[in-house]
Amino acid sequence: MAEEHRCQAPEGHRLCVNKCGFLGSPGTVNLCSKCYRDFRLKEQQQASSAKSSISTSPSSSSTAVESVSQVPLLTLPEVKGVPPVVSAKSP
Repeated sequence: MAEEHRCQAPEGHRLCVNKCGFLGSPGTVNLCSKCYRDFRLKEQQQASSAKSSISTSPSSSSTAVESVSQVPLLTLPEVKGVPPVVSAKSP
């Protein structure tokens, strides 16, 4: 009779849903601690890759920066008493 109780999972725990043989719990989405850690790492990697793909995708702001850099500099009229500003020409 003692052997029957030894094989039962504690209340609230069941076998890991990944069928790895360890016990899961409702607090870890019925995953064991290792599978839950792997699950969370995968979620974090997907979230960070989604953020990086958004930040590296072409946007209108990057296009605006490129077009502004190609516009030639304007020469301002001279103001009395102020020396002219000499700007370096871009290559």
